[in-house]
This record gives sequence, structure tokens and C-alpha cells, in this order.
Amino acid sequence: MTTEALSASLIERYLCTRGSRYFRGQHDGEFFYVANTRPRRLHVHLGISRWHSDEFTIQVTPGCFFPATEAAELADLADRWNQQTRGVVVTVRGSSDPQRIGVVARNSRKIREPVDFEDFATRVDHTIAAAIEFFAELSPDTECPSTERPLVLDAG
Repeated sequence: MTTEALSASLIERYLCTRGSRYFRGQHDGEFFYVANTRPRRLHVHLGISRWHSDEFTIQVTPGCFFPATEAAELADLADRWNQQTRGVVVTVRGSSDPQRIGVVARNSRKIREPVDFEDFATRVDHTIAAAIEFFAELSPDTECPSTERPLVLDAG
């Protein structure tokens, strides 16, 4: 069993072994990809904190915001999830548009010692799977309907 320190190359290796088409963030150790899951696509962010090089975070969000009128229902669902599930915390948050709210599933943990790649990959896989499970519980019609023509066409 070989171990390695938490690094951008460790995250990139994980993404490559999973066949994910990913993008690098503005800072070293930040990565983003889109998971094509049902009933909605999810945005997955993997990153090492810029301020704490031993802190690794996984954030999963839907590709859009939800109507603010759904805030109480989504907050109740997130609270029930958080009481039953360990490791992935779901939060409902505001947005710059008062008519919409966001939902994020997040796992953050300190990795101070070198880690076995397979253990790291399994941990990331389980976190993403839990987030997919949570977002699958949301009904597809909860999502914001698009009322405008998109500024950028979907290429894929």
C-alpha cells in the first residue's frame, strides 16, 4: 500500500481514474466537473483549501437555483437528511436573486497524513454518491423552470 500527501495531483489522478471530464479552478487544488445524473445534472467541486493545505472539500450543487417559495420545504428535507446521514451536510442558502435559493451538499475533512489512493477515492466516491442520493429525493418539478432563452447554448 502506497500513500501520498493531499495534493492537486492526487485529486487529478482520482478524476482521471473515474473518466471525468474536469476543469481546473483558478487556484491550484481546485477542480470542477458536471455529473450527468438523474433527474438533474450536478456540479461537483473538489478542492484543497487555499488557507489550510490539509483541508479537502467536496461540494455538490444542482445546475440551477430553486424558487424561494420552496425554502421551507427544502430546509425541512435538508434537516431530516442531516439528522440521518453523517459525512455529507446539506445546506439551503440564499442567492443574489431574492426569488431563488441554492442547495449544497458538502463534505470537508482534514487530511494531515499521507493517504492511500484507494481510501481517498472510496471516500470521494461515497460523498458524491450520498449527494446524488439526496438530490434524487427532490422532485424534478422543484427546480426553477427556465423562462428565458439561455445566454449560452448547451453543447452537450
